[in-house]
Amino acid sequence: MIKAASDAYARVGLTAEQNLRWLLRFGDLDREDLSPAEHAKWVQEARTFMLIQETDPGFRPRLRSWPALRDDTPGVLTVPEIWRLQRWLRQGLGLLRQGKKWGIVPKIRYEMDVHHAMFWARLKANSRVELFKALVYDALRDARFNLRLCPECSRPFVPVKRQAYCSVGCSQATRTRKWRKSHPEKNREIRRQQYQRLMAAKLGTSKYAKVRVGMSHPPHN
Repeated sequence: MIKAASDAYARVGLTAEQNLRWLLRFGDLDREDLSPAEHAKWVQEARTFMLIQETDPGFRPRLRSWPALRDDTPGVLTVPEIWRLQRWLRQGLGLLRQGKKWGIVPKIRYEMDVHHAMFWARLKANSRVELFKALVYDALRDARFNLRLCPECSRPFVPVKRQAYCSVGCSQATRTRKWRKSHPEKNREIRRQQYQRLMAAKLGTSKYAKVRVGMSHPPHN
């Protein structure tokens, strides 16, 4: 029976830029927020990312027809290993956000040989965890010129065309701050109206009633 091809290869991507986008999303995860289905999807994608990075770029397009990697596939990362590596990746990306150096020191070796008159190069490591770390470094290095830090939150991201911020939220936060700085009177009026609506809601008064905002004074004798 022929196994259906996995769409995990499409989700992770086969180019250096696509792999970097996936890696940043993976590193930004909060495992506690994931549903069981999302948890399983990220596990499959982490294994797929590793296979893609291990595969020579010229052969990666062939992976689109390969079946999904499973728990019983020889040599795949275990679930505990994947989430241990996700925490490591999250911490490393956090260092970059803080403007600090991230040292990656995997225990690996490089091998070259000749097969069918072609030279082949590969990474070897004592464990899949160490190999994954080396492949993460390769992914970051290969697409590093596409990597940016968001000027609002310092989150690493890969921009689309002239994208300046990592998200719509960060872009809007910057615009709002600039507007408030250049329109202080309007900003104070908006804040005053917001306070009036809040107090009206607390007091149970009409939304059209005016709430006087000012300093309280002690009663006269």
